[in-house]
Amino acid sequence: MRSIILMGALVLGGCAHISLPTVAGDCLAPFPVKGNADSSIYHTPKSPYYTRTKAEVCFDTEEAAIKNGFYKWYSPRQRY
Repeated sequence: MRSIILMGALVLGGCAHISLPTVAGDCLAPFPVKGNADSSIYHTPKSPYYTRTKAEVCFDTEEAAIKNGFYKWYSPRQRY
């Protein structure tokens, strides 16, 4: 449900920091941060999960992802 709301807001509001991914779930170069709308987690190119993550929304920066309610991916080793 969150993904539907997010996509609707993107289409209607038009934000310069957010883009829709390609059909394959990839983000174009100006928007390298992949967001998963259902989990609210974003992945940067440094994430080990980046290549296998199918983006539902793309951001130009981590700051843009955070401002839109997304949380950074983490490795279990980073918690401690």
